[in-house]
Amino acid sequence: MSRARDEDMDGVEVPLELRGAFENPDELARLRRNAFEGVGRPYADGILYGIGLSRGLLDGLLVARRFGAALGGAPRQSGPGLPMVFRPGRIRADRGFGGELQDSVEAAIHLRELGPDPDPVCHVSAGYGSGWYSALLGEFQLVRELACSAQGAHACSFDARPAAAWLDAGDAWAATRLAYLDYDAMRSAALERLAQDVDESEGSMMGAFDPLSPAVHVWGPVMILPYSGAADSLEAVETILGDLGPGALRVAVLDLTGARIGPLEATGLLRLLEVLEANKLESIVVGPPWLADPAWLPRSATLSLPLRAAEISEGIRLAFQLARFV
Repeated sequence: MSRARDEDMDGVEVPLELRGAFENPDELARLRRNAFEGVGRPYADGILYGIGLSRGLLDGLLVARRFGAALGGAPRQSGPGLPMVFRPGRIRADRGFGGELQDSVEAAIHLRELGPDPDPVCHVSAGYGSGWYSALLGEFQLVRELACSAQGAHACSFDARPAAAWLDAGDAWAATRLAYLDYDAMRSAALERLAQDVDESEGSMMGAFDPLSPAVHVWGPVMILPYSGAADSLEAVETILGDLGPGALRVAVLDLTGARIGPLEATGLLRLLEVLEANKLESIVVGPPWLADPAWLPRSATLSLPLRAAEISEGIRLAFQLARFV
């Protein structure tokens, strides 16, 4: 992070390990409080954005590394425990995209501690989104919060564009924000951290992935469901969807490796796929080649033929690619 105004930042200690601020509302509140009390605005805004970007880069690069090649070992945390990553809309012609974040914890903290604000205040969340999508899309995406629930908006809305596009448009906000950011240095630091930690295990949101485990795993917008029979799988899906709420999941990977699918079981599998589609989830099935043949679907079926992957690592990789755009 470049120092936009050194004399205003002297004496502010930014700890190297900030995982707690992305998992615990109290830790996030303390981080924000220290920044606002230590240097005040607008400098705190830029510092908090940079902290979020650094962490988002680290988590996003971790996902890209773990799922951009054959799956090896158990992945570490693949996203913040608090709601920070907004769901993206379709990518525009300018390679930008927008999105909304409902129930922002950061906005709620600001309202509780400082009251309503005339400006958007989710600086850590916007920075995290910038780092997260920059890592996954392979291009520095600068994220700006356009409206915030701390202002009275129904949700926090964001706009992401390549940093160069912001500058080409002569955007004053982008120029101010970039004064606090050294993206190349942040990315290099994140890659170095990943290289050091690659063999370390760390708890994830819902457990580390074991391809032999019958447990369901959820990483951000992706659910991995080892098939254990139609009835049990349906129950697991309904429970998870009920716990996470609508819109939290976007892609389901259904692992049928080794499963015997007879006529009766095929009916149950069809019902499971219908439930996933009804909940607006894209489905990827892992298993034998006949799954890619539309002939196994009844003529009366209205659902789309699911995508098929030969191996679980391929299915997970495809799921994270799909999750960026659906």
